[in-house]
Amino acid sequence: MKRSLVLVAGLLLGQAAAADPKELVILLDDSTEMPQAEISGTRVWRGIHHDLGRALAKELGKRPRFLVLPRQRIPAALESGQADLICMYLPTWLPGPFDWTQPFLPNADVVITSRHAIRPRRIEALAGQPIGTILGFRYPELEARLGPRFVRDDAPNASSNLHKLQAGRTRHAVVNRLYLSYQEKLGLDAATLYPPLVLRRYQAGCALSRQGSVSLPQVDAAIDALRRNDTVSRIYRKYR
Repeated sequence: MKRSLVLVAGLLLGQAAAADPKELVILLDDSTEMPQAEISGTRVWRGIHHDLGRALAKELGKRPRFLVLPRQRIPAALESGQADLICMYLPTWLPGPFDWTQPFLPNADVVITSRHAIRPRRIEALAGQPIGTILGFRYPELEARLGPRFVRDDAPNASSNLHKLQAGRTRHAVVNRLYLSYQEKLGLDAATLYPPLVLRRYQAGCALSRQGSVSLPQVDAAIDALRRNDTVSRIYRKYR
């Protein structure tokens, strides 16, 4: 009985913490890597998510709190109000009863291919070939264009896929342009890869919980302010 009461109390405290109106609770997928975020355990140290979350919280007059969860737990956490928002997403990646901000975060999904393989000139050239993907992620362009001939080779994160590519265990992998540019900045030998095949260029936004502490007009107004004062551009430049 005592153990049950302790567990119930812990759950109530957790719910109270999530509902603190003075906090902006920002969700992150635990597979996120630099330049989007450097994560150690449940702590977010730096990266675009870190700086953007802090900037949004300041504009909204709140304290930022980052909540790092496995990819499969993110929809439920957002829907229940355990977190207020998650950014750098598209609606096709995160179906659910969420409100979406204006798109304002540029990126692109690309396929990188080892020069030991034949260079794909079109998405359809990838049909039937294993492609390095991230467990739990959706790839709508590949799903639509390749259908049942989209062969996933899942890994925990983009770095694992890059290592498999460099070791010759796969010949193709999907990464985002921000991640690829950051790896090139760190010394990735681009000569070992063909120029990337662009799947989609896009402007991502933030998905908001309808049970959260902030409304869509409030967050859109905060984004407008961050765009006007060049904060978003400065954050991107910092990690390029």
